[in-house]
Amino acid sequence: MAKCRLTERITIQKYLGEVQNENGFDVPMWDDCYYKCWSNFKAVSGKEYEAAKATQTQNIVTFTVRYCKKVAELLKKDGTKNFRIQYQDKIFNIEYVYDFENLHEWVDVKASEVV
Repeated sequence: MAKCRLTERITIQKYLGEVQNENGFDVPMWDDCYYKCWSNFKAVSGKEYEAAKATQTQNIVTFTVRYCKKVAELLKKDGTKNFRIQYQDKIFNIEYVYDFENLHEWVDVKASEVV
């Protein structure tokens, strides 16, 4: 990977656990301020499918960010389950994280939009 233009601001949110809402249901809590950084955004694919008699869409995107200690947490075991990304008022579940050639310079985060 050569130089990368980091023009899009994202927030990496960390999963804090479940809390009960006023109706007694468990809802996930996320740390909205875990890490804010600049990224390169690239739409990878989009598909539409039918499930349970409803049309669903799935958008797969890639965020490229600089490697740092907080981003390194995404590379650890269960990092894809414990973090998610907020970008332009949309939430993305992390599917895959890749440290380009293990150089600890750039990290590609493949994510799918939560609809």
